[in-house]
Amino acid sequence: SNKQTEKQDNRETEIHSSIMQVLSSLALVLKNIWTLSFLRDLLCEFVGTALFLFASLASVVLRPQLPAWDGSLSSPTSDHHLHALSFESDPSSLSDTQPLSECHPDPLHVALAFGASVAVVSVCLGPATSGGGVHLNPAVTLALAAGLRVSPWRAVLYVGAQLLGALCACALLMGMVPAPLRGHLGLNEVALGVHPCQAFSVETAITFQLVVCVLATSRPKSAFHLLGPVVVGLSVTLGNLVAIGYTGCGMNPARSFGPAVVTLKFHNHWVYWVGPCVGALLAGLLHDLVLHPRWGCPGDWLAEFKELFPKDPLKQPTTLEHTVE
Repeated sequence: SNKQTEKQDNRETEIHSSIMQVLSSLALVLKNIWTLSFLRDLLCEFVGTALFLFASLASVVLRPQLPAWDGSLSSPTSDHHLHALSFESDPSSLSDTQPLSECHPDPLHVALAFGASVAVVSVCLGPATSGGGVHLNPAVTLALAAGLRVSPWRAVLYVGAQLLGALCACALLMGMVPAPLRGHLGLNEVALGVHPCQAFSVETAITFQLVVCVLATSRPKSAFHLLGPVVVGLSVTLGNLVAIGYTGCGMNPARSFGPAVVTLKFHNHWVYWVGPCVGALLAGLLHDLVLHPRWGCPGDWLAEFKELFPKDPLKQPTTLEHTVE
């Protein structure tokens, strides 16, 4: 019984020691990253994601347009046109049951809106961050964290800020758009006839090309370093043009998360998380192991990863770029 009591005491001591070690490490991490610069980075992720998604999703929520006059004997002020005009002047007169099937978003219109908005937000907010750029996308943050360009704890908080920004953008859009015109607020849905596994493959592919662009343009010696926002915007536009007919084009878990939460529709929602995350990780592997090798073996990656832990807080990376030639 004495031996059992001694073993139990030793086990409790080990548990207590482990808990205290974790708490002390966490306190050291928070002390290191909880700075004015880091808070500004979080604010940029939140505001940037909210602005980007508000502008982008607003392009999906279309208002009924006044029918064009076809030159027939009926004048533009005929009953039919006046009826349509009344919808324009008073959207509240639309009933919830009135069909809006004729108001389909134009894929090119939506793709350009997404690409332009991410480029504009990157140009406006990127210079204000400590790393020289905003992520605006949990998949991008995951790729940067896996490549040890961003510390894991920073990545977690960045993703939280991005998701919160997405929710705010969708809530604001829902409050501004009349109820009959909201639709699903740009909710991503797998198209009819497309299997979820096929949708997963599409999301993986389009996120793969996006993250490759992000990593390529974020290198200081890249020929397109100064044009990074434009190149990334074109990549987002390309992804939308490719995938919008299959999955609605997620490519960004925050973009899919906001409308899903606001509308409470989560059917096949896993596709818009797993696909982009897998694509981002594959892009990181291609860039860091093949295109611009940074590690000779897994042990080198592990050694660099261990440096992120708070033995020496000054070794923790805080920038978007991790210059390795």
